[in-house]
Amino acid sequence: MSVATYTVRFHAHIPCAPATGTFRFGKPAGYAFSAGQYFSLTLQTREGEQTKHFSHCDAPADPRIELTTRLTGSAFKDALLALRPRDEVWITGPRGRLTLPEGVTRVGFLVGGVGITPARSIIRDAVGRGTGLDVLCFYGNLDQLHIPFKQEFDGHEATHPEIRFVHVLQEPLPGWEGERGFITAEVVRRHCDPLDGRYWISAGPPAMAEAMKQVFAELGMPKERFAMEPFVGYA
Repeated sequence: MSVATYTVRFHAHIPCAPATGTFRFGKPAGYAFSAGQYFSLTLQTREGEQTKHFSHCDAPADPRIELTTRLTGSAFKDALLALRPRDEVWITGPRGRLTLPEGVTRVGFLVGGVGITPARSIIRDAVGRGTGLDVLCFYGNLDQLHIPFKQEFDGHEATHPEIRFVHVLQEPLPGWEGERGFITAEVVRRHCDPLDGRYWISAGPPAMAEAMKQVFAELGMPKERFAMEPFVGYA
């Protein structure tokens, strides 16, 4: 797939968790990507023109391009919030190799917060094409209210028995009976045999990526059975 820059129009902002939003843009003619890849978005901000990188949160067959991000009050994030429908922005892509290798039928994810975006792209693609991909996703968040796409993921689990999410919450609200704390090797082992041939993927900010790298090491995961991609552009 060739990397090119496209002018696209902003469509909508959809809140999906506290201080977290999904932003939709038009998909230009000729733009194609593989589930799990990322793109660059260029905006005019109060600090001048800036470019940031975002994983595709959409599936390749979706009619729009989507990103999901934390809203931190930075010049770039405030420029995102200031966009109005039909405003023009610039997208460059696709890039990245965090995609499913040929022939993989069982995948596991170790992700937290907006690190879910490449996983969502891959899961949406599998559901949309009816591939029957076996998915086990360990997903870390603060509490029940801070789980982006919770309703969508619950729907996948209800209609696709091959898809399962294990939510791991740092500070769950009363009544939570699931996993608490952080994603660890012990948590993973409680829900599966991690060395049974499943292919594993992890993505997120560098601190999360480093923590999951340690989890893979503690699990004794062979390097050829997992892929990691630290999100670029973090301080």
